[in-house]
Amino acid sequence: MPVQFTIQTAQAWWNKLELQWKIAFNEAVFGKGSSAEPPKDDELPALLNQTEVLRLAGPAAYSPNVSAALTNLSGIEALHQLRFLSVTSMQLKSIRELAPLTQLRNLYLYDNQIESLEGIETLTELEELYFQNNLVADLRPLQNLTRLRVIYAGNNRIETLEGLTEAHAEHLKRFYILPNQYLPDREAIRLQNELGILARMG
Repeated sequence: MPVQFTIQTAQAWWNKLELQWKIAFNEAVFGKGSSAEPPKDDELPALLNQTEVLRLAGPAAYSPNVSAALTNLSGIEALHQLRFLSVTSMQLKSIRELAPLTQLRNLYLYDNQIESLEGIETLTELEELYFQNNLVADLRPLQNLTRLRVIYAGNNRIETLEGLTEAHAEHLKRFYILPNQYLPDREAIRLQNELGILARMG
């Protein structure tokens, strides 16, 4: 059971946040614009204890709500109640900070610079994953995420589909892996022949 934040512990959390995250929360969650000032006392515990949906879209996004592209995910490690998370059109390279967010069901990370899916291994409740337009080469961190129904992974650097197993086949009906310029055709054919998972374009 995650620890519940009090006003005092929530304030301490806020004080340790990187400046980029203080501004992002003020812009996207609290409506305070590009400011680093603390939110109201009652707003911080609510953010940490109750937030299930969070959308952060960088300045290059179709509908941005954050004015500067975030470079890491350090600001959300404590948001254990999250079920839907979208952090798109940023400058993320790593997602290791996601590991504590084990309640996540929907995760959108497209249009970043993510090099590895390490950190996602603990998110075994995840049902939808969108990470197209990144730099990911390896799907093996997805091995235990067998509840996945949807994966969008086009335009990465994926070379092999190792990591997807028979345990994925029952639920994974929408697997959009193409295009990936380093992925051999034989890998897509193997996936379909051995597991019945169709490698789709999208």
